[in-house]
Amino acid sequence: MAGTGDRLPDTGALPILPLRSAVLFPGVSMPVDLGRAASVEAVRQATAQGRRGVTANHVLVAVQRDPMNDRPSFDELYPVATLTRVVQVLRGLPGRMTVIVRGVERVLLDSLEDADGFELGHYHRPPEVASELTMLVALSSVLRDLVKRHESLLPSSRVSQQRQESVAAIERERDPARVGDLVAHLVDFDSKRRMELLEQLDPAERLRRLIELLAQRCNELEVKRDIDRSVRDHLSRHEHEAVLRHKMRAIQSELGEDDEEGWLEELTRRLDQKILPEEVQLAVDRELGRLERMNPQSSEAMIARTYLEWIAELPWLVPGRPVEQAPIDLEAARARLDADHHGLDKVKRRVIEYLAVRKLAPNQRGPLLCFAGPPGVGKTTLARSIAATLGRRFVRIALGGVRDDAEIRGHRRTYVGALPGRLIQAMKTAGTVDPVILLDEIDKLTGANLRGDPASALLEALDPEQNDAFEDHYLGLPYDLSKVVFICTANELGTIPAALRDRLEFIHLSGYTLAEKLAIARGHLLPKELRENGLSGQVIYSPGRGSQGRGDAAASPEVEVDDAVFELLATEYTRESGVRNLQRRLAALLRDVAMQRAEGRAEVDRIRVEDVGRVLGPPRFREELMGHGPRGGVCTGLGWTPVGGQLLFVEVTTVKGEGRLRMTGRLGEVMKESAQAALSLVKSRADHFGVSADLSKCDVHIHLPAGAVPKDGPSAGVALTTALVSALGGKKVRHDVAMTGEVTLCGNVLAVGGVREKVLAAHRAGIRDVILPAHNRKDEPEIPIAARKDLSLHFVSHVDEVLALSLLEG
Repeated sequence: MAGTGDRLPDTGALPILPLRSAVLFPGVSMPVDLGRAASVEAVRQATAQGRRGVTANHVLVAVQRDPMNDRPSFDELYPVATLTRVVQVLRGLPGRMTVIVRGVERVLLDSLEDADGFELGHYHRPPEVASELTMLVALSSVLRDLVKRHESLLPSSRVSQQRQESVAAIERERDPARVGDLVAHLVDFDSKRRMELLEQLDPAERLRRLIELLAQRCNELEVKRDIDRSVRDHLSRHEHEAVLRHKMRAIQSELGEDDEEGWLEELTRRLDQKILPEEVQLAVDRELGRLERMNPQSSEAMIARTYLEWIAELPWLVPGRPVEQAPIDLEAARARLDADHHGLDKVKRRVIEYLAVRKLAPNQRGPLLCFAGPPGVGKTTLARSIAATLGRRFVRIALGGVRDDAEIRGHRRTYVGALPGRLIQAMKTAGTVDPVILLDEIDKLTGANLRGDPASALLEALDPEQNDAFEDHYLGLPYDLSKVVFICTANELGTIPAALRDRLEFIHLSGYTLAEKLAIARGHLLPKELRENGLSGQVIYSPGRGSQGRGDAAASPEVEVDDAVFELLATEYTRESGVRNLQRRLAALLRDVAMQRAEGRAEVDRIRVEDVGRVLGPPRFREELMGHGPRGGVCTGLGWTPVGGQLLFVEVTTVKGEGRLRMTGRLGEVMKESAQAALSLVKSRADHFGVSADLSKCDVHIHLPAGAVPKDGPSAGVALTTALVSALGGKKVRHDVAMTGEVTLCGNVLAVGGVREKVLAAHRAGIRDVILPAHNRKDEPEIPIAARKDLSLHFVSHVDEVLALSLLEG
């Protein structure tokens, strides 16, 4: 019992200090930082003033099984503890303390008892294990020799004055058992090995185990020393030059001279500041090592430098590190959508549902939205609104014109001028791991002259189950895209490959009605164009020709725009489902006003209907309105195009011949087959349809105007049949009726697609009656209410119903 003068009893209770990982051996002094209130109180009780008896200044030191447990129970402590004397107490910050303790002997813990703010440990001294003294002395001598060998193998950086004093203490110690404890503390064994040595109560077995462990450690150090020596002895000339260049840079830095190669230190500093995934960090360390040994002027060094700069500039998602996300305000999102987009109620509702799910489950991987519709209906603006609501950076990737899959997945670094793909470039532009990336015009990834399959290259990035390890060919490392919100846009879904289409949830945006176009022009386009053309100020909508009385009584307006101007632009100067061309025509009118003001001419403060023809020229789309009256052999059909619906006029005439069928107008194979089926239907039921012409002595010619525009599809079947019956039976077709539907040889009318766009085209053209297949009644709710109010929709299931609605007698 060194330093006490009295022997502690074989059993007793002392305050206990649980250590998280450090192991204290008998005969060893060690500082311990105390932060737990129970440990601080235990030391205070052990060193309290006025305390008497042989147990004064003594505590029990035990090791926890779980280092993260702040209040370990008896079962969570190792059973062998160290009876310890508190040598010195150093006060620190409030609630903390540093003590220097010295181990006395091993004891066995019996139980723990809660005291006033600390815990008492009940212990008993283990029975002594008899060992032959001669064997103990021999083992301790072997252990001393191994300690000398171990210290000689250590690198000079690890040799300190404290280690030298510890080795000297081992040489002076005469107790073989105590020699083992000092060596176990000196050598850097892990906590598990040290605890095994503390729990070994037989001194001889403890010394044998120490000899085995220390001999193994010495062998490892010898092998490492030999490898290091071999590497140093076999440095190549290139590596030797790298060392010399490093020394030269250090000398230049000391002399204050310009360092032309300071970029390497700067690049290393930037990479050290980045928190990278483990696999990426290993690749960076390996590439930096290669770069330091290269000639900075070599092409390989420039490739490696560019590669490391890309890694330094990219945002990396490290597993286990949370990503802060801005709160989602659904009311603000709804207000922003209403401010940015007029109409589109169903689309806005789906976007709000998407944002609501993101708010409730921010870490879940939601669906991949794809806004599908004609140009100019607001697909890109919707994606920007989603990004603003989520509080994330917005990056747009234009996929139109991409013909090489390497533009998506990058080029390998072996190629000259290699770069990462569009996705990695977008992540660099965003500068964050969770941007909103818009893949614009995803349907344009297919076509002729492709190198590889760009659409398939997107599959891994867009699949939520795979994109947490997206691998770009240039980086050659897994890149986590799981936090990115991808949004796509498309005009035509048929060209999107099936595998890619299966991963997308489509939200369809159809064209606007005339009323919606006028509201958008008034509320959105005009203020924007006034700002862009230098005419911003108070805007007045004064009642003009065709006006509905909307106006504002401003005292000094800058620009007045007649309501009839908007209606004229939307009906006779543009033909589209969106409003992009409408915006261009309006901008042209405002540029004319700006030009007159800039030239100092008479102050122009109003745009009238008369000004439209002067600036824009004659109307361009008068011919697309409905016909002027009923005609024989001419029927108005409805067609669908990627930019919206349009009128499709069918003309049929007969000439003397041999009963042949001739078709012109650049018709596709499906439409030709539909025309043949319609003619066969008319021939088979000629008497029923009132066809008096001898079809064996006349040729039938079917023509669809606008011969330069390709046309295809089966939806013109009812229009072809109606035009044939009209031409062959001498009846006229109503000019204010438009129709669509596929017809069979039995006269049944089958469903078609694009009903909303076709009905809107008829509404724009002034049609009043629209004939649709009965199976398309389900599409009626998709048609805007304003169009339904102005139109009469007739749902038919047989061609007889079509003829009854469209043909005029006599």
